[in-house]
Amino acid sequence: MVADVAPGDRALTGIGQGGDGTVQLEGVALRVLTADPDVLEAVMDMVVPACSVAAPGTAVQWTLKVEEHRTAMCDDGGLAQGRLLVELPCGGRRLAVTGLDAGVMRLVAVYRRGALPAVMEVDACRRVTRLLVEPGDAAGLRWADYLARVFFASRLLGSGWRMLHASAVAVGGRAVVFLAGRHGGKSTLAHRAVRELGARFLADDLVVIGSDGTVVGWPARVAVPAQLAGDAVGRYERRVVDGVVRERVLFTPAQHRAALGVEYSPPVPLGAVVIVDGRLAAGADIQAKPADARTLGRAVAGAADVPQQQLYVSDPLGLMGGPRLADQAAGTAPTTDLLTGVPAAVLRLTVEQLPQAPVWQTLDGIVPGTERGR
Repeated sequence: MVADVAPGDRALTGIGQGGDGTVQLEGVALRVLTADPDVLEAVMDMVVPACSVAAPGTAVQWTLKVEEHRTAMCDDGGLAQGRLLVELPCGGRRLAVTGLDAGVMRLVAVYRRGALPAVMEVDACRRVTRLLVEPGDAAGLRWADYLARVFFASRLLGSGWRMLHASAVAVGGRAVVFLAGRHGGKSTLAHRAVRELGARFLADDLVVIGSDGTVVGWPARVAVPAQLAGDAVGRYERRVVDGVVRERVLFTPAQHRAALGVEYSPPVPLGAVVIVDGRLAAGADIQAKPADARTLGRAVAGAADVPQQQLYVSDPLGLMGGPRLADQAAGTAPTTDLLTGVPAAVLRLTVEQLPQAPVWQTLDGIVPGTERGR
């Protein structure tokens, strides 16, 4: 059973922008309760400023309660005995429904292979999810920020917002969205814009866009090209993609802000779109031209093809009271006109040129805000 909220539990009061422990985004609000201030900080570091801290008294749709609690479970946490076993994409996190008691669904959850099992108890009537982790289990506590993101993403996608594989920054209070194929340079351009244009960071991999053109940088880990990371300490990754060596340093959003001094942006209106075309002949100068409607439509449709990411932030088990997958509009809402009505450019260059090429000078006159990079 889900216990009542104890008076000693600490909410988000006094953290970030203040408030009563409630974070909100686009008309929905979540309250997080825990006795551990580090858990609160971790959740806030992940979901703000994509979300904002609500004022005291804001009506909430759901409460997430996080507790350290000895579960005395076996190593697999009873996953093998679960009546319903779900393995999430993008990391292999596993959940097993182990019972339903007086309307409360009980689950066992393993955040990654070899991690200790955590327990979730979901009371849909009271709109409370209780997360219990073994004392000192840092991996288990990561479920807290995952659940917070699922709460918001499932509701946005369920109301017709679209998730795109894209990077974005805010320039002059409006979003510049970069579209490219996998390993096409989206992260590089976003981080160059922060450093060279004074832009505020939204996302380097996933954005969520509403029908009104509001752009939300979806919180996830950040991959900074090694040549732009300097001496910042993170998790180093080296891959060879299509014969090109890619070296990146991976950060959580909190590490990214602290290590590189990057300023993040809250949701902002769409301002411009840059489509990166890496098919330029070797040795040629980079080029830019306005994007026609057909080219923009193809690029948006490709960026919207993110079924694994959509499943990852959906709520098929009702962990946070989100809409059922069958009710979500994310997979069916059309992309037509999603990024139209603002300046759009095609930027042609090779991957090797991305870190140093005069990108902003080339886009000047097509994409507003790039004139700062002259």
